[in-house]
Amino acid sequence: MRLLLAAGLCLGLVVAGCGGSDEDATVPPAPDRSAQVKRLEDRIDRLRDQIDDEQAAREHAAAAADPEADPGVGAMLGRLGGSAGLAVGAPGSGGPDLSGGSFGTGDAWSTIKVPIVARVLQDAGGPSGLTAAQESEITNAITLSDNDAAAALFADLEAEHGGLGGASEAVGEVLRQAGDGTTVISTQGRDGFSTYGQTEWSLADQFRYMAALAGGCVSDSASRAYLLGKMAAVGGSDTYGLGAAGFPAKWKGGWGPGLDGKYLVRQMGVMDVNGKEIVVAMAAIPDDGSFESGQSMLSHIARWTAAHLADRVSAPTGC
Repeated sequence: MRLLLAAGLCLGLVVAGCGGSDEDATVPPAPDRSAQVKRLEDRIDRLRDQIDDEQAAREHAAAAADPEADPGVGAMLGRLGGSAGLAVGAPGSGGPDLSGGSFGTGDAWSTIKVPIVARVLQDAGGPSGLTAAQESEITNAITLSDNDAAAALFADLEAEHGGLGGASEAVGEVLRQAGDGTTVISTQGRDGFSTYGQTEWSLADQFRYMAALAGGCVSDSASRAYLLGKMAAVGGSDTYGLGAAGFPAKWKGGWGPGLDGKYLVRQMGVMDVNGKEIVVAMAAIPDDGSFESGQSMLSHIARWTAAHLADRVSAPTGC
């Protein structure tokens, strides 16, 4: 680009020629510089072609690295400040139709409560096999993100599957059923936080699980309806993002501080935009590191998604 500007400046100087005094009685004829001008014009054209070729190469490389990456999504997320990511698509077994942003993976925090509940339902043989205590704990864990309720449910899994390692593997099997072959449920806590909440869960894999759940590709129909019904009744501190987009939605959020003290705030869910189901997984780490700023970022992303991306999401992909 600097070479292009320099060439343009040279062309301007050549065309202008050398200035003289206004008091000169006679002005000699200007020398013929047409050949020089033509060479400079040709050089500018070559530099423009080079710039266009380099830009095309960068765009091709970005598309090859992430076929679903969308420049509009990336530009919107980039304007928010901090780090953010978004994956959007249809219910079913397919991947996201659109994605973007600098955030790729991070701690699951309370979003992992959804597959924990799914595993409890699976072990119980469906909603009808739950105890009264489990029904109450599931309601509180999903609708209010109650950590004690989630811990009690996970303790049931530990008792059923032989301890922390077995319970963690059992929840991981729920993700495998959705096609996620990489996520490993953490068995290590941090600073008093739960072990499972520290699970490294990428946005792409989280989308895959949510799309499978919304598309009827995992679990039995009664358990899916029960779990999604709880996600439709989320309240309390979770009513941001998909809960503030202005459309019916089923979702679960998670949030917590990283080692640097900055909050990661994330959500996964499905919203009904004028009769069309849109699966969303999104996350943000704001520049100021606060939970409130993270909530605001996700609310903006959810509203923008509903307004600009719903028509671009494909029909349900099936299982």
